[in-house]
Amino acid sequence: MKRLIAFALAIVFLFSLASCNTENIDENNTSAEPPDTSYQVITKINHYVVEPDDKLHMDDTDTALYQALMDAMLSQKDSITLSENTEKNVYLLDLLMQSPYYFFVKSHVINDGTVSFTYAYSKDEQNDMLTFIDNEFLDIVNTHATKDDNLLDRILNVYGAVARKMVYDHGRTKDMDLDSPLFHYPADEIYKALKTEKSVCYGFAYTLRFALLQLGVDCFCVYGPCRDQGESHMWNIFKYNDKFYTCDPAWDRSEGDYAQLTHFGKTDAEREADSLVRSGFSSTFFTEYGDIACTDKTFKIFRNIDRYSFVSTHNYFLEDFDHNEYIFNTQTMELE
Repeated sequence: MKRLIAFALAIVFLFSLASCNTENIDENNTSAEPPDTSYQVITKINHYVVEPDDKLHMDDTDTALYQALMDAMLSQKDSITLSENTEKNVYLLDLLMQSPYYFFVKSHVINDGTVSFTYAYSKDEQNDMLTFIDNEFLDIVNTHATKDDNLLDRILNVYGAVARKMVYDHGRTKDMDLDSPLFHYPADEIYKALKTEKSVCYGFAYTLRFALLQLGVDCFCVYGPCRDQGESHMWNIFKYNDKFYTCDPAWDRSEGDYAQLTHFGKTDAEREADSLVRSGFSSTFFTEYGDIACTDKTFKIFRNIDRYSFVSTHNYFLEDFDHNEYIFNTQTMELE
């Protein structure tokens, strides 16, 4: 009732604001109509997903070898014979170390074309953790799922689920140095974040990346120093409607049924205004994918949104920092 009254009182304002937002979208050569996709509920987690650049870099043989390597680890095989090319085996192991599951491994050794593992947990313990991780991600990727969802619905629902999933662990500032291995490999961070429901920036970013990759959405983790805070930070870049946008589930974290959209869909310039310096991410870093620039301003309308939540398919309740309330529609890309 409160929301309906607010709408009735502000209808003229919302109409003019929506028209202004539509003009902004057109100015940036962005179609107001999202890609037409239908949602299929995911019943099984794909353990083999990798960042988009790696996917482009891999041929069919690489893909098959990586899947065999992952299967060997998940079934706790002592060893597996891969390629005669040691450099390729090192690359495949590096991909494995970027997955949410590599922490099952205590150590590995490459000897010619054979990779040998020793494991950190018993087979039963590992299977229990594997089941837990997969079930948690199934919950995340199927959040508010309906068959009528479009791609933006899927992204917003997953983004909110990750931002709400955990609280920020402010006691871990010692882990926020770019020299920390956790800025390069997740180790057991994803598992601990899901289990304890608390983490720092890379726990949020790694979790979002793996979840969006499950949906077929290109998503990267990026990192760099945050000048204002005197420590480092990790956030994400995702691809939507053939354009790239930054987002930051750690900084948009919330409790209860809400998350923020303040940092969703930001441009590179807006991230720089946040005192973030993107490092380890340039035209030479992604050798196959190419340089990625986030310049589109489609989601600028979210900059002042303090809370958002799913209402119904294509419709999201938004509240700004001044406690004004709106409904955003992912089909029209307007405030209604």
